[in-house]
Amino acid sequence: MDQYEYIRTAHRVYGKSIREIARETGHDRKTIRKVLRGEPSGYGRRRFQPYPVLGPCLSLIDSWLEGDKDAPRK
Repeated sequence: MDQYEYIRTAHRVYGKSIREIARETGHDRKTIRKVLRGEPSGYGRRRFQPYPVLGPCLSLIDSWLEGDKDAPRK
């Protein structure tokens, strides 16, 4: 996301060309055009993190951690 802000600023404020920005950032010119058009990147935070292997054991692990809170320090 920092790169997107840099690309927009370089183009709009400093008047750099798309080719020049591509050289500086290492992004493809198509990607830079998408950023300047404001198209969504498709990335976002997950609402739920799946745990396919660890999932069944999470309650057991949580109980261990709760038990360790009351135990004396080693």
